[in-house]
Amino acid sequence: MTSPTAGEAAGGAVDAAPPAELAPVLLIGLGTMGLPIALRLHAAGVPVWGMDSRPELHDALPGGRVFTAGSVCDAVRACRAAAVITCVSDEAALQRLWQAPGGLREALAPGLCVVDHTTTSVPAARQLAADAGQAGAMWVDAPLSGAAAGARAGTLSAMLGGEPGAVAHVRPLLSAYCATLTHLGPAGAGQAGKLTNQIAIAGIDAGLLAATGFAALQGLDLSRCFDAMAAGSAHSVQLAQHRAALTQAPADSALFDWLRRDLALVLAHLPADAAATSGASQALHGRLHALNRVFDGTAASPLL
Repeated sequence: MTSPTAGEAAGGAVDAAPPAELAPVLLIGLGTMGLPIALRLHAAGVPVWGMDSRPELHDALPGGRVFTAGSVCDAVRACRAAAVITCVSDEAALQRLWQAPGGLREALAPGLCVVDHTTTSVPAARQLAADAGQAGAMWVDAPLSGAAAGARAGTLSAMLGGEPGAVAHVRPLLSAYCATLTHLGPAGAGQAGKLTNQIAIAGIDAGLLAATGFAALQGLDLSRCFDAMAAGSAHSVQLAQHRAALTQAPADSALFDWLRRDLALVLAHLPADAAATSGASQALHGRLHALNRVFDGTAASPLL
């Protein structure tokens, strides 16, 4: 089925507005997390539309409800979205989505709710929330933890920042794919919670990289070694999530670059007097960078 353009959708399948409890949702970014989230929303009976620039995704959702061309503003209006969920790669991608001609900022209107699953800095979330509020729209920053497997299973954890009314408004929607919803405070608090989570797991992931490099140098069967570790005190969610990638030959040298990017957000916005947190975060950032290089051959031995 050919994917609709915003103009085609406006004049076709969505002429009749659905009941309020089944109001349409536009999900922007059908990547590793976005697509399974959209499919779970569809399975829950939510009229969900997708938007992604990749033409091969035009049939990714039942009914071909994926915009692969046109502006965000036109797509929001075409499907009469009551909520827009953004799930893009990083803060820069979100800002482009927001600021571009015909972008999400132009689509803001009273009653529209924007839910952002992208991991961004706290100041960025607060600024976008202010933009939404000026237009009478609602905002919830809702970064996720649980990876793609959690999205498919509906067991994600979301850390929420926003006004209580906005959070209450989106709870039924997010419950289609999240098992845990924790409201941490006003706009930006969700992102602060996610970055706190990333600091906590960075040490574990750095340890996994170092352990993998050491085991490989000792000639150990990595799969059997991880079996033993998973049965003992080294067991962790991070080990379970990443062991397959860690045991690949050759291993992915950029395995935790996403985590370094998140730690960079932490470092960029810490106040000058937060020396202890800054030092620890900087050390983890550098450690992950150095350990990742073990896998591409630019470091000869595990850096413990």
